[in-house]
Amino acid sequence: MNTPMKPSAGAGRGNLTPVQGAGSASRIGSISRAQRAAVVIAMLGKSAAKPIVDKLDDRALEQVSQEIQNIRYLGREELVEIVVDFLQHLHGQNGAFRGGPERAREIVEGAIGEARFENIFGEPFQELDFSPGFDDTWIRLEQEDPGRIAEYLNGLTPNLVAIILRKLDVAVASEIVTYLEDDKLDPTIGSMVETDHVDEDIDAVVAKMVKMEFLDNFGDGGFGGDFGGDESHLAAIGEMLSLVPSDKRDRMLAFLKSQYEGKFSSIERQMFTIESLPDILPRNAVPVVFRELDEMTIVRLLATLTGDSAPVQEYLLGNISSRLADQYRDQLGDVFIGSPEQAEAIQREFFTALMAMKRQGTISM
Repeated sequence: MNTPMKPSAGAGRGNLTPVQGAGSASRIGSISRAQRAAVVIAMLGKSAAKPIVDKLDDRALEQVSQEIQNIRYLGREELVEIVVDFLQHLHGQNGAFRGGPERAREIVEGAIGEARFENIFGEPFQELDFSPGFDDTWIRLEQEDPGRIAEYLNGLTPNLVAIILRKLDVAVASEIVTYLEDDKLDPTIGSMVETDHVDEDIDAVVAKMVKMEFLDNFGDGGFGGDFGGDESHLAAIGEMLSLVPSDKRDRMLAFLKSQYEGKFSSIERQMFTIESLPDILPRNAVPVVFRELDEMTIVRLLATLTGDSAPVQEYLLGNISSRLADQYRDQLGDVFIGSPEQAEAIQREFFTALMAMKRQGTISM
């Protein structure tokens, strides 16, 4: 049972109520009540924090603002004890909370009105946009190195990893999956299959967590389907698995088939292979793809289309001009594909580019 933390010396101004810790008193005993209140306000966000802020008088709120500016670093252990129970799942991670003057203004400005902001900071109030979609967390995360992202995700619980992967573009998610530890893959994919919807409030908390623990600490450095209703989330899983190297994909498919047999066929239907390209890429889109991709990318792809994949090569070359097709055929003899793994990597690169063109509206699928 938690007990109220003793206020630190000199923290008795205003009408702040002590924040109860979630663990050892010694760990956060040196953190003032105002600092703890500041962290809670920061983590709750504008809407949830407003009722708390409204109960603080101006002197107390000024103290909260000042304390945020004084915060240099709060480690994961302190943060877990101060903030919501949700973050206790991440106990032991290397996340952190950084403060400073800019962070103080951002937090307080989002939770109070214009008059109180000017009274506390002595500068004009600027309304912040907290509308859905304003948060750029997922855009920033997609720009990070997939290996570094996976290193961070390997320390989280599978259900959180699943939430994060589902917020990312499937091409980016598939790259990250290749770096995840094997014992993380199965439960993560399982969680993605089981959960077809995540509450917006949970999404918001996870976004704040990722921004705080990963992006702000370490810097910024799909195809259509017939899915609907409760199975719409399975489409992204199938697309993501299509871009994962075959060794990992086969193992994950075996897991899904054994644990989620009822949903496996839906996932499998949405997966695509190089042999299925004629079925998913319209004829009138082929010239556009050839125009958008550089010549060597096309030549290397065509060089991988041998054996069972030879009809795909003919499909592509048969939907561009005869003169251009002959030019590509002449270049095929100069390209050497050393191994099936190299061929697979070239094809994944092509599919990733294809998906990017679809998202940008360059082609229709």
